[in-house]
Amino acid sequence: MNQNQEMDQVQKVWGRIRVNSPIYAFLLDDIEIYYAEKGVFQARLQVTPRHLNSKGTLHGVFSACVTDWAGGLAIASCGLDSTGVSTDIHINYLSTATAGDWLEIEGRADKVGKTLAFTTVSISKRLDAEHVTIVARGSHTKYIKYNNGQHPSNNTQDTEQ
Repeated sequence: MNQNQEMDQVQKVWGRIRVNSPIYAFLLDDIEIYYAEKGVFQARLQVTPRHLNSKGTLHGVFSACVTDWAGGLAIASCGLDSTGVSTDIHINYLSTATAGDWLEIEGRADKVGKTLAFTTVSISKRLDAEHVTIVARGSHTKYIKYNNGQHPSNNTQDTEQ
């Protein structure tokens, strides 16, 4: 796949998931996916009140949801139509954001094996044109099943699991 094919693949999978997932549709309705290549994609979103906790800062559940979502789409960028089933998810909360802040999200498929995929997700707050601060970092492991022999051979640095 080339970069345009990977972006098309990520957009296609996101379009399918969005209509079948009320939580994604609610929290990520305004997200913009602006970059995709094999094993990585990037998106941005402006924080709104629906993303906040009772203290007015970014809710931890939002970061966990984004980690789940971005991990799946990173797998999709490797050519898979199915984003897998979560087996483990871990989030480190490093900073926060408030309404009006812009978040930049990067999902990476670190390894897509025969049955498991390992992803990392970074959620950063844009401070200005040149600076960001990391709000949360996540790691996400997913069980993947290939349909019709669809294996992303050579689609990430290491696919030999």
